[in-house]
Amino acid sequence: MLQPKAGPFNVAQAFAQAVELHKRGRINDAEALYALILAARPDHIDALEMMGLIKLAKGRPAEALQLVSTAMRIRAPSPKVLLNHGLILNALKRHEEALASFDQALKLKSKFAEAHNNRGAVLAALGRAEEALESYRKAVSIKPDYAEAHYNRGNLLRTLRRYDDALKSYEHALKLDAKYVDAHNNKGVALEALKRLDEALASYRRAFALDPNHVEARNNRARVLSLLNHFDEALAAYEDMIRLKPDDPESYYNRGCVLTELNRSNDAMADFERALALRSDYAEARFFDCFAELPIIYATEEEIGLRRAAYERKLRALVDDVTLGKFTGDLTNAVGARQPFWLAYQGQNDHDLQALYGGLVTRIVARDHQPTLLAFPPAASEPVRVGIVSAFFYQHSNWKIPIKGWLSQLDRNRFKIFGYYLGSPHDTETEIAAGFCDRFVDQRNDIDGWRREILADAPHVLIYPGLLMEKTSIQLAAQRLAPVQVNSWGHPETSGMDTIDYFLSSDLMEPADAQTHYTEKLVRLPNLSIYYEPLDVEPVAVSRDEFGLRKDAAIFWCGQSLFKYLPQFDDVFARIAKAAPHSQFAFLSHFVSPRVTEQFRERLERAFAAQGLRAADHCVFLARLNQSKFVAAMGLCDIFLDSLGWSGCNSTLESLPHNLPIVTLPGALMRGRHSAAILGVLGMTDTVAASVDDYISIAVRLAKSPEDRQALSRRIAAGKERLYRDRSVITLLEDFLDRVGRQSGLSTSA
Repeated sequence: MLQPKAGPFNVAQAFAQAVELHKRGRINDAEALYALILAARPDHIDALEMMGLIKLAKGRPAEALQLVSTAMRIRAPSPKVLLNHGLILNALKRHEEALASFDQALKLKSKFAEAHNNRGAVLAALGRAEEALESYRKAVSIKPDYAEAHYNRGNLLRTLRRYDDALKSYEHALKLDAKYVDAHNNKGVALEALKRLDEALASYRRAFALDPNHVEARNNRARVLSLLNHFDEALAAYEDMIRLKPDDPESYYNRGCVLTELNRSNDAMADFERALALRSDYAEARFFDCFAELPIIYATEEEIGLRRAAYERKLRALVDDVTLGKFTGDLTNAVGARQPFWLAYQGQNDHDLQALYGGLVTRIVARDHQPTLLAFPPAASEPVRVGIVSAFFYQHSNWKIPIKGWLSQLDRNRFKIFGYYLGSPHDTETEIAAGFCDRFVDQRNDIDGWRREILADAPHVLIYPGLLMEKTSIQLAAQRLAPVQVNSWGHPETSGMDTIDYFLSSDLMEPADAQTHYTEKLVRLPNLSIYYEPLDVEPVAVSRDEFGLRKDAAIFWCGQSLFKYLPQFDDVFARIAKAAPHSQFAFLSHFVSPRVTEQFRERLERAFAAQGLRAADHCVFLARLNQSKFVAAMGLCDIFLDSLGWSGCNSTLESLPHNLPIVTLPGALMRGRHSAAILGVLGMTDTVAASVDDYISIAVRLAKSPEDRQALSRRIAAGKERLYRDRSVITLLEDFLDRVGRQSGLSTSA
């Protein structure tokens, strides 16, 4: 530390020296000198201001505010002091006050580029995007070489999903400062949103090369490596970080996340445990460690029970530790680190475990979000306001079933519709969705931003059609943002949250005891509960040869996600093949991890070997297909062999253009009964099995009898119109929404 020179303390000389040290980045030395100056002269305005900036830089904005406020009381503030005052208020998230400070600075100095730039940042935080863009425009018009203003403008354009415009701003910033690390990184984020992953990776690599300690660039680089299926390189990236900094919990956490996606659950949990050993209050690692007990695919039936029991133990311990306050930081963000998505694929009733999870999430989120007044019931002549919160307003199964049909058919004289798009992919279906809504909010927001957007519209009913599939919807659903909140079966699993009142489901798909599966009140809409229209896809020419399918084989279409196939049913395929030796099974490779495909393949090899067969003679794994090729590939097959435990629905309906015979066995839960319900509407229950043995028998009969297959195909062709455009669903849905929306009463959010 610098020591003052012997003799009388020269304040002016010391201040000049401190400022020089400050400019050179020797913050601690500068801070020590400012402290000496203020000890001698507590009213030294410039030292108060500069010390405030140091406190702000060190993440102590409350102390910074006290120092700068003292300076402002001593003397009328200059534009520069007002700028710093606003920066500190903004760091404290006192955005309105920060805005007032920047405005006051601009009254004194209208061509103050820094004030315009920071005013833009505050307006962006307040959700006033167009005003923010205007502030950035003014900043760069005054100071064209202002790289930070171009960068900030790019960030806002990116949140508005104007990715091409954002790229131009980032590139402008980088022309001015080629070593602007954050601009390289955020350019990568915009490129990633545009699905230009190779270019995004190049930007992240450039940022990382400039600053190997840049956490976000490091993580983004490794994540995109994973998205590009460069798993070995992604893991190597994290391993390099760990070698360089073996005490960094973030690196262990992030490597664990990659290992989880590779279904290396035990290795992933070891990494999460290392991260927690280094930082015991690391909430994200604790959540991920809990949910890592739910792998993508299981090796044996016994593993399911062991994993389920371990998950319950960890979940209960997590609940206890959160209650005891053992974690610091943003727990709401930790909630989004991972969800129990894979729990539903164990084939069991998850009511109690989900109630435990839902209770944990709602308590955490309630701590960060105060209750607020919600919508009054609509007047008799006023439409019910209905919001749909989803990350899947694009060509996705959750959009196709159930959102699109409901959204397109609701009576606009009775309902005003709001769409809140939490996702990022855009296609023609996104535009269709926007056209169906009275207001469609399509921008990047944090939780507070989405909360403001939704509450400003004062919906009477909010529908979450795909909970547990991504983090933001969970964080919003755990709040009370409308008097009535509804879950549905985009992911057919109960939320467990007392903030969700109803679950919209299918009467034909639900078993008699279905209410015991849900914490919400079950609403059984008629038939399939969806308004579905015939599939419209571009025809694609395909052949059996290109997929490795034999021309003379009876081909079973098994095109479900591999995690739907439970190990206790592996022998079903082998038993069918033994009884129908000319048969083949067409599976889809896992869309993320080759390891998952290999693990499933290994299971099949064991099952076929037990029957004296080779799995490779009967099982074909297709690469992931776009929708047109997916539908075309089904047309090459002879029989739709439904998955046991978790039935096909979207894929079953998409087989209708080819009129494939469907073999299914209804499960105990709604998610295992989709295809049976579809066949029920068709009046074709003769291929709905009563047992596993019956399922095998039906499949073998159809494999051996082209005549039986053709007869079933003719019946499907004649009856499938019954599955389309079911207005009875819309009538009951409208009556439900109108009734609960008008009876909701005044309430407060939780």
